[in-house]
Amino acid sequence: MQGNPITHQAVSVAYAPERASSARVRAVDLWARVALPAAPPEPPAGPVVAPGLRLALSLLEEGVLTSRANRSCGSYVARAVPSAGAVYPYEFAVLAMENGVPAAFRIDADRRTCARLAAGARVTAALDASTLAIPEDGGALVVTLTRPWLSMRKYGDRGYLYTQLDAGHAAGNLILAAAGRGGAGALRLRFPRESLSHLLGAGENCREVHSAVLMPGGPDGPAGESWTRWTVHDDADRELRGSAWRSWLESTCWDSLAAWPEHSGSAALPTAPAALARVRTDHQLSGEQHGLGDPSAWPELIGTRASSKAFTGEPVSAAAVWQAVSALTTPFETDLPGASPLSATLVLRSTTEPGQDGVYRLDTGERRPGRLPSTDEVARACMQQRALAGAAAILLLHVPRTSLAGAGSAAGAENLRELAFRCGALGQLLYLGAHRAEVGVTAIGGFDTQLWRTLAGLPEDDEILYALLLGSADDSGIKFDRLATAHAQNER
Repeated sequence: MQGNPITHQAVSVAYAPERASSARVRAVDLWARVALPAAPPEPPAGPVVAPGLRLALSLLEEGVLTSRANRSCGSYVARAVPSAGAVYPYEFAVLAMENGVPAAFRIDADRRTCARLAAGARVTAALDASTLAIPEDGGALVVTLTRPWLSMRKYGDRGYLYTQLDAGHAAGNLILAAAGRGGAGALRLRFPRESLSHLLGAGENCREVHSAVLMPGGPDGPAGESWTRWTVHDDADRELRGSAWRSWLESTCWDSLAAWPEHSGSAALPTAPAALARVRTDHQLSGEQHGLGDPSAWPELIGTRASSKAFTGEPVSAAAVWQAVSALTTPFETDLPGASPLSATLVLRSTTEPGQDGVYRLDTGERRPGRLPSTDEVARACMQQRALAGAAAILLLHVPRTSLAGAGSAAGAENLRELAFRCGALGQLLYLGAHRAEVGVTAIGGFDTQLWRTLAGLPEDDEILYALLLGSADDSGIKFDRLATAHAQNER
């Protein structure tokens, strides 16, 4: 027998049965923790009938779920929008008329299924309480639901910010996809959420209602009949659903968010088209180069945009960078105020026209004096993500720290969800603008704020919410942040 003989001799035989019994109890308890409940039987499924649901599904396919980009992603399934760590911490629900009755559907994007959660009076009541309405003539209301746990389990508390940024990319791209078909989608962020959240079972399943996109009715457009691969089943009877599995870790994470302050004084506003940030590029570009171009070309840009894995370090055309940045002037129809504390600063550090290199405050077009960051400084400011050190330009989106005050902020001020939406949607515009200008681009949420503040000459009380890098793309390797390790935060 191995071990310390003196220790074994000292153990009383009388305690052996109790220890064995205790060990068996612990083993049973452990097995109870790792065991799974039985899955309820799947209800019968049928085709998608409601015109509004068909419209919403085809727009989701085009604007979020499907990418036609020619790139190698390994086991990663390419989508039309980027996500920190390829996590995609959000889901969707659709409210549309079905056989003359308003109905609510939960969307399972992985399985391409729609679950009908409710129909009739319950849906009408939730819409009324939320001050929302299903667009007429075959339109739909697409609700984005964030699931913070998916990002926070990899990135910790900062994953909550990434969740909001990712949702901004997705919701913003839905608006662009609709515009590319000649539609006029509108996004609502300022509405009461409690009733809609209850209807969709959001809070009880650790989801937040992020936003609602109103999609007017119309033809299916360039996405064709992509909705035909989807099915619909009824899931309105809560007793027949069975118990859904959820990790206690997700519940703990969700409970921790309840203590975070968020002011509720945002005034409701009508939707109106406006740029999401004040950006001036008129001094650098002629009229035909400005913006994102003809909306009829947007579906192709959306379907083929890609995130750069690395940058070669070679200089890029300053004109191409300015053309990409000018996409930020594209208007979105939202219910956000026209003025925002969000600012954008461009660090142009390695172009084929060195005379244009400099730091630009984009709200005024002012070029600030001072030296430009070295390659080593860019790497350190990007949390030692060396693959990004060769970026030719960096766009920083930042706000005064006082605008993040939350509870007690002035009425009408924007909360973190609204500011992060602006950043995410602007990020999506820059991706598309860079693709149009044939410049590599990638966005990062992990960076050294203090160092970037110094390198870009930002005000000391400004906080950076998002950083996007442009340059000559090197896609020969792998994108490290898609791996399990949180490389974007310098995890080792």
